[in-house]
Amino acid sequence: MDDIETICANSFRNFHTKGFDYLCLSRTPELTRKIYFFDGELSQLPELVMPHDHRYAFVTTVLSGAVRNKTFTPLPGIRPELKALAPLYDRFEYRTPLNGGDGFAWVREEHVREHSGGVYTRGRHYRSERHHVHTLDIRCEGTVIMLEQLADEVPMDAPTSAWRRAGDRTPPNLDGLYERMAPDHARLRIGQFLDLIGNR
Repeated sequence: MDDIETICANSFRNFHTKGFDYLCLSRTPELTRKIYFFDGELSQLPELVMPHDHRYAFVTTVLSGAVRNKTFTPLPGIRPELKALAPLYDRFEYRTPLNGGDGFAWVREEHVREHSGGVYTRGRHYRSERHHVHTLDIRCEGTVIMLEQLADEVPMDAPTSAWRRAGDRTPPNLDGLYERMAPDHARLRIGQFLDLIGNR
């Protein structure tokens, strides 16, 4: 585990959406370990955030609660007779503010097919590849997951992608998100994590 100053420099409150805390326990170019805490009414949302891909592969382990990993397949060249199986989405480029980016920019409309993702409970885990498109459905309040993020496969200056049901090309608003985590709150979250893994 990194020292508290490094943890705070890499950790955020209201990460991607309000009520989502991101505690980064350790970070190297090869492996980053981070804990996601989901509070408030996030379990009432059908999706935590927009479906999206990543710049890295990662393994997720559920430490408490339950989460559904909803997966999707973009179908930009779909045959007309199959369009009823894949609703129309707006595709956005995403350049994360964490790396100096300016957020979302609309790219185009394309059809996207949703798959029935599995529900994972305490102790279960799954792997996502860089190109996999997914979002999370938090199934109960107080859900906590650990991500083991592998090395970046996409250059830092290249965008990732996100999708939203077609109809509003306005980029999502990031105001009030990505707040730095204060040391006292980081210590609280570290304590909760250690309790969950039985290491305190």
